[in-house]
Amino acid sequence: MQLVVGGPVQVPAEAEVVCLRTSAVEPLDERRLQRLASAVGGVVVAATPATVHPERGARSATPHDLLVREVGVTVAVDRRGQPVLEAIGAGTAPGVTGRGTRPVVAATGCLVVERGAFERAGGLRRGLGPAAALIDLALRLRAEGGVIAAVPEVVVVDHSPVASVPALRRPVAPTSTAWRDVVALHGPALRRTAFEAAPAPRVALTTAAPPGLVARRWGDWELAAALGRALERAGVEARVQTLDQADTVASRTSDVQLVVRGLTPVRRTSGQGHVLWVISHPDALSDAELDEADLVLAASARLAERLRPRTATPVDVLLQATDHHRFRPTTPRRAHQHDITVVANTRGVFRPAVAHALAAGLRPALYGEGWTDLVERSMVVRRNVPNGLLPVVYSSAGVVLNDHWPDMRDLGMVANRVYDVLACATPLVSDPVPGLEELLGDVVDTFTSPEQLRDAVSSVLGDRRRARHRAEQGRALVLAHHTFDRRARQLSDLLREHDLLPGSPAAP
Repeated sequence: MQLVVGGPVQVPAEAEVVCLRTSAVEPLDERRLQRLASAVGGVVVAATPATVHPERGARSATPHDLLVREVGVTVAVDRRGQPVLEAIGAGTAPGVTGRGTRPVVAATGCLVVERGAFERAGGLRRGLGPAAALIDLALRLRAEGGVIAAVPEVVVVDHSPVASVPALRRPVAPTSTAWRDVVALHGPALRRTAFEAAPAPRVALTTAAPPGLVARRWGDWELAAALGRALERAGVEARVQTLDQADTVASRTSDVQLVVRGLTPVRRTSGQGHVLWVISHPDALSDAELDEADLVLAASARLAERLRPRTATPVDVLLQATDHHRFRPTTPRRAHQHDITVVANTRGVFRPAVAHALAAGLRPALYGEGWTDLVERSMVVRRNVPNGLLPVVYSSAGVVLNDHWPDMRDLGMVANRVYDVLACATPLVSDPVPGLEELLGDVVDTFTSPEQLRDAVSSVLGDRRRARHRAEQGRALVLAHHTFDRRARQLSDLLREHDLLPGSPAAP
């Protein structure tokens, strides 16, 4: 039987096979289709013929008339490392590709499918164009363990126009809606299909940072980039991207999208694992956002306990960390040598570390946006601090003051700045965070009032040798437990444990 792809396909009860073809495909005779159907059986759940270009009149003839359009299609990798469809046998004479069946990935013009396999796969997916619908079906059949076989001695004519010379080998353009639809549904599987050997797993780390070079100025971007570098060292390919890049082919073909959840939610993309890493502003999370994820990672044990009753999604703990390859003791520079340093943006709020310091009669050197309207301008050293400069700023300080946003502090979400400063072996005074002592012992002095802040700073500056010794102890703890290399290994284990990355589950 023949059914033209496009609308809903109703399969008669007596049908053993379903013959699907686009409206541009012209079978030469019924006998050829019966030969195609005879190739279906056992593990071969679908078969596709050789399609050829038609013979045109003298005025519209082309060099590829009567040559093969495709004998099925395969998935290849282009120069950017992204999967594309390639027509098998394109441009050859019919019969040159040989005889007998051979496995292919899919077909774009004609496919005969065993009825039971067709129904188990869910039939044709609605809302797709003809070529995308056939490719989608073939990929679902393959995912169920079925084989798609090409039968080159069965020839049909495909009258579809060819838009360009590259289109002779690329039956579905990489920039077309059809290909975007297929990638949206099967992105990670397409990427794996394109390699003879299994490629390294790929994780796309999506931040809500603005597009372009401005993203590099956001803390979330730098944190994601540090984790991405650590993942690469651990054998996982990583792509760090802004929100506007989440729908690109490179992103969609990643095995997992890891959302570094800051101020803005990132919608789920289909066909890949979706993981939330909640590193800040937990009050902005909705239950629906938690439910649509495959895994939620909380930046503190207390936050994980708070989230678990709200969702059926597994919730685990992944703390923030430091990139110890960048944050390490560095020779101080005179321009950044201050007794007391604060690195923080205000976001319109007079942050406690600065407010308490001023109330205690201290004058910290300020690095960050928004301070010029709140304090004397002479206190502001730099408004914008490149991430690459931070190790020098921290290493040059006598003591660094730190505080957390209230919701993060209350939930025990230790900011990565704590680890960064200690990785530079610089004394740190911070607001108290639940669990901080369990993570870092007593190497960080804390304050809740101007008086406590003054006493802590006086202790550090009054005995700098002792303060540096404690900071060295803090650095040792950070290197042992709180680096991104360690977090990357933890993340890889969690993703495999929850079957979100190809490969064996993590060992217990």
